[in-house]
Amino acid sequence: MTTQGEQMVATTWMARAVAACPIGMVAVPQGAASADTKAYDDPVGDATSVDIFRVRVAHRDAVSVRVRSAVPLKAGQVYTFWVDAGRAPRSTYHVSFRPNSDEGRLGVVRAFGGKTSRFVECSGMQSRADIFGDALVSIRIPRGCLGNPERVRVAVRFADESTGAVDWAPTSRTFGPWVAQ
Repeated sequence: MTTQGEQMVATTWMARAVAACPIGMVAVPQGAASADTKAYDDPVGDATSVDIFRVRVAHRDAVSVRVRSAVPLKAGQVYTFWVDAGRAPRSTYHVSFRPNSDEGRLGVVRAFGGKTSRFVECSGMQSRADIFGDALVSIRIPRGCLGNPERVRVAVRFADESTGAVDWAPTSRTFGPWVAQ
């Protein structure tokens, strides 16, 4: 049971906390409220030397994709991402890179096509795959580089050039769920 003095101290503390907080800090920013994140799993064991088991896509000021592998990353692997921006047949973007190397280039392709119709200059794009650490394979593409889409969906392929093993998420040549901005 609290005394009247304890209630008064608690009430005074709450009033000070609310008064000290600017109104803008209380409201949730519009972009953050509408941003979406979705994750999907890929079966473990469906590939050997490369094995994707989880893909997480966040669509905010950038499209960020993080991929967990069931096996350690190693040299000779290639990580490929397709991002469907959903507005037209030519709104599929492609990035491919190797571990511990320079970033890949963002290109426009037909869905799952290998031939790039044009490259997109994209400052702020980041890709990461570190075979010497435990970090996830990831890309981050600013929305402006993708034409500011309202929603995106992503497909991921890991390939091992030395063994020929390939793993797709969610499945071969298939995009995951739509993720709204």
